[in-house]
Amino acid sequence: MKRDLGALTAREHDLVVIGGGIQGLATAYDAAQRGLSVALVEAADFGSGVSWNSLKTIHGGLRHLQRAGLAQARESMRERRALLRIAPQIVRPLPFLIPVYGHGFHGREGFAAALRLHDFVGRDRNEGLPPEQHIPGSYVVSAGGAVRIVPGINVEGLTGGAVWHDAQITHSERLLLAFAHAAADAGAVLANYVAATGFLRSGRRVTGIRARDAEGGGELEVPSRMAVVATGPGVDRLLARAEVKPIGSPMLLGMNLVLRRPVVTTHAVGGRSGDRYLFLVPWRGRAILGTAYDPPSAAPDVAVSRFLDQARRAFPWAKLEPDDVSLVHRGLVPGRRGGNGLESRSLIVDHESADAVAGLVSLRSVKLTAARAEAEKAVDLVLRRLGRSASPCRTATTPLPEARILDGGVADQTRHAVREEMAVHLSDVVLRRTDLGTAGPAPEADLDAAARVMASEVGWDESKARAERESVPGAYPLPSAPSWSGMDEPPRV
Repeated sequence: MKRDLGALTAREHDLVVIGGGIQGLATAYDAAQRGLSVALVEAADFGSGVSWNSLKTIHGGLRHLQRAGLAQARESMRERRALLRIAPQIVRPLPFLIPVYGHGFHGREGFAAALRLHDFVGRDRNEGLPPEQHIPGSYVVSAGGAVRIVPGINVEGLTGGAVWHDAQITHSERLLLAFAHAAADAGAVLANYVAATGFLRSGRRVTGIRARDAEGGGELEVPSRMAVVATGPGVDRLLARAEVKPIGSPMLLGMNLVLRRPVVTTHAVGGRSGDRYLFLVPWRGRAILGTAYDPPSAAPDVAVSRFLDQARRAFPWAKLEPDDVSLVHRGLVPGRRGGNGLESRSLIVDHESADAVAGLVSLRSVKLTAARAEAEKAVDLVLRRLGRSASPCRTATTPLPEARILDGGVADQTRHAVREEMAVHLSDVVLRRTDLGTAGPAPEADLDAAARVMASEVGWDESKARAERESVPGAYPLPSAPSWSGMDEPPRV
């Protein structure tokens, strides 16, 4: 996987994908696997925007069933099964528990009925999976059983605990890179730090994109027969340059907090705060708290403080404090039009039908769980518009060889990131290629080692190496002057 800008411009592609998050990379992979010539550009680094903001769970549709969304629940179950199949080293079953209080519809009996329905709807949930990846059936434990799983929970009125299984991504950065590798191996041309600036046009048809090399500063044109815009919160700003109607929803600031200590160990635990549930999820000897939603204008320190207040109400037994936070994930996600809360449905727009602009498709995705499925639908549309026969999609069953934890020490992993995975900056290595800094600030010795290797590989002088080394701590909250990962500035497209 090489960053080759010449390959972007050397030919007309069947499809150019704009956006290198999980949705864009899944789309490029699907299209290339089905025989299309594909290019993809990402304004920053792969997965550096919303895709990096993750609770690292793969949901199997229980929340959709609560809203009577049977089709969405079935899709979530299929996609959970697909990820368990194609990435077994880093996607694994994870038990969840919600303490249950009282009886009746909102108590023990109501939860038991909901879990029975969930298991019935997902009765084929383990089809084609090896035994170690099976999702067990759901059940309700006694009050004593719930306390044994989560010591310290409030026992007043406790009647049991609802237990079900979903899945967890242990290394989300490697899953995203696995889609990138798979796309490149299937023939796609990928480039990070290349920002789309507009569209090439022939009348009312899009014939490619204009772009800028964010590293070298040069301008380039990428000709293509179709274009898919998958830039997350930046979709409408780019679509405006194609003179089509916006598709975006009101944005919310989604936030997850990585904690320094293992507040929960065996089960992800839900707790109610106001009218919604928060979850504490065990992850690699730590825990992740998620998810909070705020207006995009919310000040980072205020949003984190408010989130911790909500979490203390949901999990008073956890005794969470600001010093527990080692990393703040945040990113802009679509909210519901005319209402509160997160948008639950993805959207694919064929702009030839919607706006009489041929050759252009836009994709607004919502959940990492459904990214592969949404990519399949988008590529089905692209194939129809290209007049190609609908060759079958195989991404749900084809293993992702690079969905694995990297071997070797810091030096070996850094070399691999530079030579094989387009790491351009030290932060790319620390945050989005390896697990050096994905749980909190990396040890100083590891940062120094990675910086030395990268300087040798890329040819940095001492000044550049020092600047790269000093930029990495800006991804982490500091007690006296907080800085935050994710989208502090409008997303680049």
